[in-house]
Amino acid sequence: MNIQHPREARHGLIRLAVALLPVVLLLGCNSAPTGTAPGLAGGQALTPGITNYPMMYVKQPVLAKSTNKKDKAATPADIDVRDLITSITGSDLYIRSTASAATPEVNVTFPLTNGQGAVRDLDVSPDGTKVIFSLRLPLMENLANDDPKQPNWHIYEYDAATKAVTQLTNDDITAGHDVGGHFLPNGNIVFSSTRQIATQAILIDEGRPQYQAVTSNQQQAIFLLHVMNPDGTNIHQISFNTNHDFAPSVLVNGQVVFSRWDTENGDEMSLYLSNPDGSGEQLYYGANSHATGANIAGTNNNVIQFLNARQRADGQLLAIARPFTGTQLGGDIVLVNAQNFVEINQPSSPTSTVKGPGQSSATSLGVTTDANMPSAGGRFYSMYPLYDGTNRMLVSWAPCLVQGAGGTTEVCSNTNTTGANVVLAPPQYTVWIYDFDAGTLMPLLSAEEGTEIVEPVILQARNPVPAFIPDFTPTTPAQLALVNAGVGILNISSVYDFDGVDTAKPDIATQANPQQASFYTRPARFVRIEKAVEIPPKTVRKLDQNDFGPAGMGMREILGYAPVQPDGSVQIEVPAQVPFTIDVLDANARRITAQHTSWMSLQPGEVKSCNGCHTAGNVATPSHGRSGLTAPVNQGAPTTGSPFPGTNSALFANAGETMAQTLERISCETGSALATLPQPYTQPCSQILATDVIYAPVWTNGVTTPQADANIDYYYGTSVTGASTQGIPGAPPMIIGNCIPWSAQCRITIHYANPASTPTQLYIQNLWQTARGPVVNTVATQTCTNCHNPVNLQNQIQVPAGQVDLTGGASAVDATIVTSYENVLFQHDEQTLNMGVLEDLTVTDPGPPPTQVPVMLAAPMAAGDAGASTAFLRMFDGSFHDPVLDHTGFLTTGELRLISEWLDIGGQYYNDPFVAPAAN
Repeated sequence: MNIQHPREARHGLIRLAVALLPVVLLLGCNSAPTGTAPGLAGGQALTPGITNYPMMYVKQPVLAKSTNKKDKAATPADIDVRDLITSITGSDLYIRSTASAATPEVNVTFPLTNGQGAVRDLDVSPDGTKVIFSLRLPLMENLANDDPKQPNWHIYEYDAATKAVTQLTNDDITAGHDVGGHFLPNGNIVFSSTRQIATQAILIDEGRPQYQAVTSNQQQAIFLLHVMNPDGTNIHQISFNTNHDFAPSVLVNGQVVFSRWDTENGDEMSLYLSNPDGSGEQLYYGANSHATGANIAGTNNNVIQFLNARQRADGQLLAIARPFTGTQLGGDIVLVNAQNFVEINQPSSPTSTVKGPGQSSATSLGVTTDANMPSAGGRFYSMYPLYDGTNRMLVSWAPCLVQGAGGTTEVCSNTNTTGANVVLAPPQYTVWIYDFDAGTLMPLLSAEEGTEIVEPVILQARNPVPAFIPDFTPTTPAQLALVNAGVGILNISSVYDFDGVDTAKPDIATQANPQQASFYTRPARFVRIEKAVEIPPKTVRKLDQNDFGPAGMGMREILGYAPVQPDGSVQIEVPAQVPFTIDVLDANARRITAQHTSWMSLQPGEVKSCNGCHTAGNVATPSHGRSGLTAPVNQGAPTTGSPFPGTNSALFANAGETMAQTLERISCETGSALATLPQPYTQPCSQILATDVIYAPVWTNGVTTPQADANIDYYYGTSVTGASTQGIPGAPPMIIGNCIPWSAQCRITIHYANPASTPTQLYIQNLWQTARGPVVNTVATQTCTNCHNPVNLQNQIQVPAGQVDLTGGASAVDATIVTSYENVLFQHDEQTLNMGVLEDLTVTDPGPPPTQVPVMLAAPMAAGDAGASTAFLRMFDGSFHDPVLDHTGFLTTGELRLISEWLDIGGQYYNDPFVAPAAN
């Protein structure tokens, strides 16, 4: 072991400390900090108890700009919090036998790192005898810090009794990065890793190679939560997301709280919650509370992220709040009342009387979170609540320092922190104790020049000990069947329940009654389940950014469809262990609600229930996705043993059941067929998804109704009902796995272009080139491209019909896409025929100076929203009665459905990274 003693304080640091002390006293407001300031060792008057236990911490060099030109991840004194790989070379783990500066420190990782490795992410076992941490071996020279060839992060353990360091994730070094380990109550360890064990196994089921999927910005492999045994065996994945899930810790109730990076609802990191087996995953706090960071201006609307949450002994939650970058690795500590709030101003229960706000600064220091600006209250690198019966926490804190004239370091003051030339000095993080009751900040260790002392922890048993939540084990044949099928259950009370408000017309009960006219005009008819497609790293497949389309929704596949029952309820099987989202559709299979902006996931056999939907832009209740936020408005069947009012008497309900639950009980549990469905979809269980959009009128079967409750069936292939106008001529889109009958491996993939790798599959471009009737202008073989073409059938130049060119040649604007894609999804120049030459139409801009500018036409379709493309789609469905623009019959209802779903899922050029041609 390399034993070191506290370094002698340099004279410059002593002068700094003396000057700093009055400033720190001022920041304490009503209760001034006690003890000495950074730079002075000794003199602490510690509260009895803490010195009886060992203390461990990380010492690391002050982060400076990387000397490696290839290393773009490291910036002066900061690392972007989205970057979970970049390390600070030269950091090591230290221990003192007591939490006192007078006790010698021991570098416990030096034999492994030789002072050239990196250490972070300390956590103490519930009994206080062990510490786990992340360690990275020395990096290879001349390679970027985050280069895939560099050593990976791994989880290690230090045993205080034996003084031994053991590598826990010691399998194949290329398996992935492992960081952020945290002890579970039973001794298992939850951590964040790029291994993606379950995700990679599913890739094999999809017929793709195994690879570590990358984040939406394609910068790093995705870190997801995994769990392992105390000895590092039995590693398994428990979270599923399209970006990082990281920094887990355990609440006293046994659940795991962690930070989730989400780009669907904005680029943000919020707190999420799950059981240790990954079930029960939900938003916990902060998805719409990011513009709440304290700032110098006093408006307190800095954009912050919620990181490294830990629970105090009294149940309150602490988290580090800081922007992605620009605050010298630190931020403010916020006290989050997540038990009673989901957002800063949104209670977690509709009946809550607890006064807000839901978060506040945990200290009285006045820490601000402005990027690249001084914080008069200093900044916190880390915090660790003490479980010794006192209301205190161990923190790594640095005072506010700026560079003065001649390169000197000065304590921040009113005179040196204003103006345009303020330069932050390197931070001096060291170990302090903050007392919540007294509001005091007391030093434990001296600051060391050029070194930061961070992540201090005390090896003391946790009190109260977190509860143990066992993993889910199926106990019934139905549960076992779900686990074996690799699915979970999604149960929605009513899609007409918006934030606890019944939005059905006039209400759910009336609309669900076939004897009422509103039954036949109900807007929500189907749900579509979509899956995110895992994007490979550039070393596996380099993609062109145009492949993803203009909507910014990434690549997506469709998992299946199911009817929405008349009361708005849905109960369906969804593939487990994949990030999915849900769309609510009308009778044309077009989304009618706002895009769902968060990914959900289920574990095998899990049942996830939700009340309904959420109003986009709701100011009063901006967040959903956490159970209990609103009371359900669909009360279900009023009695037991009777059908729902006005419906098929064979479908008798139990009191409180939704229509979807009644169908599930009768069809899935008893095996009774609901109705005669067209082959090959005859299946008894109502909660199984279908590849095609199918509704059978089961509720009106055998009932006299005011009007017919018609079948709906939109097929990829020719309709099996014999109505040829319903289907799509030719081959279906790419189908992966078993889709008829449906299984958890079913994937429906839609592309716009027609790559050579899969020439037999159906693509959107094929629709424009497919021969169809009727005879037009004596042309018997009619295609869309006959008219929507710059050259007519007589080989003469023409303005494409409707100013929309649907031909499949390379676009003149961007050769990586075809012309029709450019014309249908992007604004483009209006064209005119001038002396037999097709040219862009221009008009005079009066200026000054006057110039000729092109006339731009809006795109006829909207990527990401078929509902916003109605002007185009209704030309084909018989509702647009214009003698020139009416194209009724040119596209089948199945083809219109294909276009609509392609638009709704993002209008991507490709939705499979291995079908898309490799980019240069």
